[in-house]
Order: sequence, then structure tokens, then C-alpha cells
Amino acid sequence: MRTAIVTGGGAGIGRETARLLAESGYRVVVADIDETAAQAVADEITAAGGRAHAYLLDVASEAQWDKAAEWVRGEFGPAHVLVNNAGIMDTGGFVETGAAQWQRTVDIDLMSVIYGSRVFARQMIDAGIEGHIVNLASGAAFFPARYIPAYAAAKAAVLMASQALRVELRSKRIGVTAICPGAIRTDLLAHGTRAGLDAAEQEAWRAQLGKVQSLAFATPDKVARVVERSIRRNPAVVPVNPEAWIGYGLFRLSPGLVRAVGSVGSFDLADRLMPRIQPLLNRITK
Repeated sequence: MRTAIVTGGGAGIGRETARLLAESGYRVVVADIDETAAQAVADEITAAGGRAHAYLLDVASEAQWDKAAEWVRGEFGPAHVLVNNAGIMDTGGFVETGAAQWQRTVDIDLMSVIYGSRVFARQMIDAGIEGHIVNLASGAAFFPARYIPAYAAAKAAVLMASQALRVELRSKRIGVTAICPGAIRTDLLAHGTRAGLDAAEQEAWRAQLGKVQSLAFATPDKVARVVERSIRRNPAVVPVNPEAWIGYGLFRLSPGLVRAVGSVGSFDLADRLMPRIQPLLNRITK
């Protein structure tokens, strides 16, 4: 049985990807920093007749990645698939975002992909496995918006790192795909932080963003299907939603236009609009 590791597998895109890969015949390692959530997903897969195991993993730790790779190889043999899905999305302007928040974003959204890809690519190479690595980038990778510079920078780096890895692993017959979903109905924004807010303001902001993201038309299972198809077909870059495809095309054709669009949104505008749309959000999300 082939083994697949899915990070951030306890919720959202990771959960749906783990479920779909299990249905497709993989033994799935559901890796997450929330061990309870990971175990719940693993139990759900097992109850449905699949094979799954929960694994506690802080993706920002290189040492934990090394231990995870050793554990997978010892328990099941070399991995065939790695899905680097875990991530955070903090908000805040470039200048107001502190160094610690920048570092946190880079550690979780970028370095986790590098740590995981390195250790499991080496495992696949050593075992002669024609495997696949899927890295979740983002439509933000080609959309320089004023309110998510750290997230966009990290995801742009994930996109380029994936391409570099794809070139390197081609001769080893190991595929690499970068997925750029766009707006998906997950808790990503609700779990993030906004620079410059106190605790009470932070909680209110998260609640508002959570309601906004819950209105996204695309659900995590849509991305999961793209991930599963990418493992079979090995495309290089796959935008998922229409806005991601449009952004991807425009950034290649007219970067200046994309920068102009990205300069329109701001926190001042969001703060003015939120009180007006809050009653509507409350009615919709009830």
C-alpha cells in the first residue's frame, strides 16, 4: 500500500485531501499540530474502511520533520506522496507587521514546505520511488495586496521553490506540483492575526474575517480533488478558482495592472465597510 503524508490534515483542505487519498487507496498519515483534530480525521477515515494514522507535527520544526520521516519509513516504508498543506494567514501592512510575525509566517508557510520536501524527496530518491510532492501555494503568490505582504511573499517563495524542486527531481521521476487555490471556505483567516490590534480587537477581527471567508463559494473538497488529480497527472502549477486563474494570467501579462488592483484594498476601507456589512453577515452565517 502506498503511503501519503498530509500536513495540516486535521481540518479544511488537509482533512478533505486526507479523506480523498484514503478513498483512492493510500495509507494516509494525517499530520497536524492539533493532535486531537488529526486523530479525529484518522478515526473518520478508518471508520469508512480506509487506512490512516494521526501524527503530531509542528511543521515549523526541522527536527520534527526529520523524526516524522524516520517514523514513516520505520512504520510503513518510504513515502510515495507528500502534501504540504499546513499554513497560516496573518494580515497587516508591510511596515506595521513586526519581525516576529514575518518570521512566524515564513517558518510555517515557507520553511515547512522546504523541510518536508527535502526530507521526503531524499527518502523517495534513496528508495527509487516515483513519488509526488504537492505544495499548497496560493493565489496570493501572484497578487501583491497591501494587507497580506508576509503571506504573499511566503507563498510566492513556495511557488518558485516548487518549480526549482520540480526541475531537480525530474530525472528521478518524482513529480512536484504547486497548487494555488484562491478563496476557499476554510478557517484560515479566522485563525490568523492582524498586526497592530490588542487582544479584544484581535478576537473581533477574527470573528468578522471568519464570517467573510465562510461565504467563499469554493469548498475544501474542490482543492482536494485538484490535489489528487495533480498526483496522477503531474502538472507544474495549478490555480484552482477563477480568481486564481485570472490573477495567474494577469501577473504574467501585466504585472503593473495586478499591482494597481492590489493597491485598492486597505484596512481603512475594510474597517469602514465591516460595520455596514456585519448585519448581513450575521444573517447569512446563522
